[in-house]
Amino acid sequence: MTTLCLFGMAVGCSLQDVEDYMTNALDDALQNSSDNSTAEGSCTVYFLDVGQGDSELIVTDEAAVLIDASVSGASDTIITALQNYGVTTLDWIIATHPHADHIGGFSGLLEYAANSDALTVENVLVPSLLDDQIPTTRVYEQFLDGVEANGLALTEAVDMTIDLGTASLQILPPPGDDYSSLNDYSVCAYLTCGETSFFFTGDASEPEESDLLASGALDGLQADVLKVGHHGSRESSTDDFLYALSPRYAVISCGVGNTYGHPHSEAVARLTKFCGENLWRTDESGTVTIQSDGETLTVATEK
Repeated sequence: MTTLCLFGMAVGCSLQDVEDYMTNALDDALQNSSDNSTAEGSCTVYFLDVGQGDSELIVTDEAAVLIDASVSGASDTIITALQNYGVTTLDWIIATHPHADHIGGFSGLLEYAANSDALTVENVLVPSLLDDQIPTTRVYEQFLDGVEANGLALTEAVDMTIDLGTASLQILPPPGDDYSSLNDYSVCAYLTCGETSFFFTGDASEPEESDLLASGALDGLQADVLKVGHHGSRESSTDDFLYALSPRYAVISCGVGNTYGHPHSEAVARLTKFCGENLWRTDESGTVTIQSDGETLTVATEK
């Protein structure tokens, strides 16, 4: 269009017209650049080394989310990590399901937040469970006590998307209501950061994976990074589930020398078909950090 306007000067397009056009074009280019930058965004995901448990921290320019908090003894490790990463507000904590190796550390974390100005927790997300499925364990009671001490209420997971500024987190509640294991009531989550994406599974195993596929919840989703389900057990990361998400990177959270034998060789073999050598274990690598600039991923390990 610039060429046409310059040619048009001979037929009525003035120099001022050209200058105005160039100014407007520059403004448009800067606006588009700004829009693209915002769309691309950036985020960092820390797959914390918390022993035989799960805990993942998502940090963006505007928000932070903690998914699970491992066992009770892991709370100090998680609090130290938050301090090291400069996190003073957790916009959401997500308890994927009420097993001790996923919610145990929340009690210490919530107690710290209730008694310190250094940390604020704003929202707590949990799966929707029937009354006879809700645990009566001391660990779960301590979790509830911590929620109450912070003046919070439980938010039951539904189909929703949480705005994290430069990223968004889509919540996928468990699609069934008659599972035999609490593992399969795990709240899953899909993090989108520009052109990159992460999928978090809790302890979802084959029944929940199959129902997620059958329900269409995974339609159109592809995950660059998979937080491997159930610590890499053979009952999780089924072929159909992996084909649907087609991950290029995967992280297994498990403890050194754990008595469960996690990760199981069958799951590792299936994951390797997709991820090759881009498969990390917290028992071997410590905390695994994956940073996205919206287009590319950078991986760093603690050891």
